[in-house]
Amino acid sequence: MLQEDPFQLMLFVRGNTARSASTIHRVKGACGAYPDGPEALRIVDVFQEPRLVQKYRVVATPTLVTVGRRGERRFVGDVSERHVQECFAGEFDE
Repeated sequence: MLQEDPFQLMLFVRGNTARSASTIHRVKGACGAYPDGPEALRIVDVFQEPRLVQKYRVVATPTLVTVGRRGERRFVGDVSERHVQECFAGEFDE
């Protein structure tokens, strides 16, 4: 299902922790500034989906991975609104 989408935005987090919740809230808020932004975001718990962790070579959390026209990009650590902006930049221009 992920492979069918032309643009994928995945936030890899480690379980149900305060840090994960804070990061999810911040990234979801930043995604809200874009059409279909919140719907484009997929939250991936590294404990629940180890196959995706391997596929996208996630070595630390949180990690924001985007796959789109500009290729695969990742932001590791303290994911900010600026990182989300960079993910969406140029992906939906005609």
